Amino acid sequence: MRVTLQPSGAVLDLVPGERILEGARRLGYECPQACRNGVCHVCAALLVEGRVQQAGEVRDHGEFFTCIAEPLEDCVVLWDGVLAPGELPLRKLACQLSECVDVGGDVWRVRLRAPAGKAVRYHAGQYLMIERDNGEKSAFSLASAPHSGRELELHVLAREDSARNLLAQLQRDQIARVELPFGDTHLAELPDGPLVLIAAGTGMAQMHSLIEHCRASGFKHPVHLYWGVRRPEDFYEIEHWTQWQQLPNLFLHKVVSDLCGWEGRCGLLHEAVCEDIRDLKAVHVYASGSPAMIYGTLDALVEAGMDAHQMRADVFAYAPRP
Repeated sequence: MRVTLQPSGAVLDLVPGERILEGARRLGYECPQACRNGVCHVCAALLVEGRVQQAGEVRDHGEFFTCIAEPLEDCVVLWDGVLAPGELPLRKLACQLSECVDVGGDVWRVRLRAPAGKAVRYHAGQYLMIERDNGEKSAFSLASAPHSGRELELHVLAREDSARNLLAQLQRDQIARVELPFGDTHLAELPDGPLVLIAAGTGMAQMHSLIEHCRASGFKHPVHLYWGVRRPEDFYEIEHWTQWQQLPNLFLHKVVSDLCGWEGRCGLLHEAVCEDIRDLKAVHVYASGSPAMIYGTLDALVEAGMDAHQMRADVFAYAPRP
């Protein structure tokens, strides 16, 4: 039997005689539940189409309890609070500011501490939203990794008034009101193959999270980081950079696009990737930067032999290309 969940549109393929809650949990979904015998009503859903059998009674509409209901035919069900495998619930937190320091390149490292007893759940590579004084929200990649617990790290480029005003707000209030997690460019599951991480400017924050997660998880495949800026002085301090240099499977590349003449590499990030990695068919690419940079990189790597589905970037969701 097929049970389609609204509002997500997810489809559950259940075996005959299987209860809906039981089948959803078997398939890896996180569902509202408590007693699992139809008493507490926590798992209640609304039957939109189809028929179910519940405690010997056949229902074709209205509220029912997924823990004791079996579908008699394909159904459509409105069931709030169900999370797909790898999906995490959104949470709002008031976090304490524990650090706000200039790390070079007009970038500030901001560290926040979530309240005690409030589990912080996110996947490496996701981002959060910070609420400003005027009620507007700004997105920042999490540079911390999930194993950091209550500690959240952000990298804020302070070249515009909006960013400087936010830093001033945080320093004044010593509190940040955040919501997380957002974004599907993450490592909920580690891939079975090499990673190529491409970051422009403070896109490095997202890659910092991915690298730290790989390091904590004992990831053994090669990881190639390409970090690009316009000028050498735009590179900022990465606390773990020296430790990263000691990892046998992590290869670090800094690339400057506008001003050559420094001791490192010059050019565009995709040029460096193609120069180093001749066969792009086996790599998993994660990229962070402006829409123009991301789509330019995508096109160049596809032309060089990469399948477009191998590259992930948040830009694909918030700035889709026609």
